[in-house]
Amino acid sequence: MAVPKIYNAIAKIQAGVGNIPKTGVGPASQGSYKYVKNDDILEAISKLMIENKVITKPCIKSHDLVTREIGANRFVSMTVVELEVTYISLEDGSEFVTTVIAEGADNGDKGGRKAVTQAQKIANLLTFNIATGEPDPDGMEVTATASTATPVQKKISSAGANGATKLYNEIKAFLGANELPGSVANGIGNRLSGGNAEWMKDEKVLAEVLKALKAGEVE
Repeated sequence: MAVPKIYNAIAKIQAGVGNIPKTGVGPASQGSYKYVKNDDILEAISKLMIENKVITKPCIKSHDLVTREIGANRFVSMTVVELEVTYISLEDGSEFVTTVIAEGADNGDKGGRKAVTQAQKIANLLTFNIATGEPDPDGMEVTATASTATPVQKKISSAGANGATKLYNEIKAFLGANELPGSVANGIGNRLSGGNAEWMKDEKVLAEVLKALKAGEVE
């Protein structure tokens, strides 16, 4: 049985794409962290896809707008998207399908765009095995030292009321493992809590902050 040409094309793109550096810079209010931009991923693979005669057919299979409670009388709007990306070989019409679920938090009109962009980014990273230099999430046990910890990290490590100790420690570990400043968590916490400076005492908000960090919303 002949191997579908889309498989060979994807293998060639995987071999040619290489690593993609972090050229994006986040807001100064969140520590000016670096991240891999979706546009850089598309630029890196577009020429290879043309050379290997591959096109994509994205399809939003489902979407939902949900409102999540993150504390007493505090809510955040979240768009959840299931994106199916079909990679098609122009040589024989064979297909390779990737399906990704992503979320985008926004209290305005950009939640859907954020979710789709994130889903597209994840689909291409997974399909073409693209290395970004991002630390492995399993390395979260690496934490920032006390001497270099930011004020937010120190608060996270020292607070422990209302059963929030585990969440504080997990957030601190994630920040340290991914070389992110405490201001990143602080920025997300302030956004999710509507600017309430006491968000680090709210277990529900802490859980949402950790989830946002793991979902890559810091980008």
